[in-house]
Amino acid sequence: MSAPADRGPAIPAPGFADPSRDAQRAFRAILDALSHPTRSYPLSGPAQPPAALGPGLAAVALAILDEESAIWLGGALDDAEVAAWLEFHTGARQVEAAAANFVFATPSSMPALGSLRLGSDEEPHLSATIVLDVRGCAGSRRFAVRGPGIKGTVELEAPWADAGFAGQWHANTAAFPRGVDLLLIDAEQVSALPRTTRMAAAAANGQEG
Repeated sequence: MSAPADRGPAIPAPGFADPSRDAQRAFRAILDALSHPTRSYPLSGPAQPPAALGPGLAAVALAILDEESAIWLGGALDDAEVAAWLEFHTGARQVEAAAANFVFATPSSMPALGSLRLGSDEEPHLSATIVLDVRGCAGSRRFAVRGPGIKGTVELEAPWADAGFAGQWHANTAAFPRGVDLLLIDAEQVSALPRTTRMAAAAANGQEG
């Protein structure tokens, strides 16, 4: 019996069914989330995303990445299927976290905010955006959040945040106009915390701690 023919590398699963229209919808959801911090907006992802990404992260990746993007993948997202899929559909290249303009991470793998690209006073847009996978997070941490796009002060449930996050975020907002922005991606929705959003631990009575 002859040896089976080498079929070569598998072709990654398809991306958006309608690339232009679907990417525009996802990008609009991201912009709305950044304009209205803490609000969630629906995402419609591709039908067969890599398992580690799921539809929400896949939709965001297809909307914001291109061949000029430098990305870092952390935790469960640092996956061969994910890397191949992103390279095939977006052309984005993988780099170290400190050099990335898009950081795809899980809560346990998220780098320290101050270690990432923060931009400069002259070019704040050169900072990193963290795309955080918050699917299945469990915890009771809450923050009192205020800033542009938020009416008054709202309470944010943040089961994805560790004990040191509030301190890191305070330093991040203090660096304005420099600083990173944070996209929070659940299975099929996006919310955001841009660098202009201020937060403090929420006390049990609903006041800031």
